[in-house]
Amino acid sequence: MPIRGPVPVKLCKKETAEVIQLGPMKCYVFEDGSSTDNRVGCVTIALPKGTSGPPMHWHRFHDECFLVTKGTVRFETPEGNIDAAEGELMVVPPRAIHTFKNPSDTEDAEFFMTATPSYYVDYFRMLAKATNEGRKLTPSDTEHLMALFATFPPGVEAEP
Repeated sequence: MPIRGPVPVKLCKKETAEVIQLGPMKCYVFEDGSSTDNRVGCVTIALPKGTSGPPMHWHRFHDECFLVTKGTVRFETPEGNIDAAEGELMVVPPRAIHTFKNPSDTEDAEFFMTATPSYYVDYFRMLAKATNEGRKLTPSDTEHLMALFATFPPGVEAEP
């Protein structure tokens, strides 16, 4: 039965956030959906200089918003690259093909990301678990893991 009536607010701090190491990237989980009935997940991802994110992909069911909080993050899309600077927000709706990277050779970057619904936070956990066990993921392994979260490479059609 859902909770009825007032519920408490929750202050999330970086120093107490769950930390997930994703290769050279560090993901700080502020909200994994446990306080939002899985409506939204919130993370910060630190991108060291020159670091690339995941392979190009799209999401069938969830939206992402990326607020750049440090440096510049390059979003790569089939239409071209878009550089988002500190204080700028990139909105990625379902079916939008994208990836990201830190294009700088000298400066680290960081962004705050929301995922709605929040289930995508578990993708980060599963990815970290696989790589922290010493496994080197093949492209097929990565595609399988992404597909568990309705995330696909560009060649997969968006409509059945």
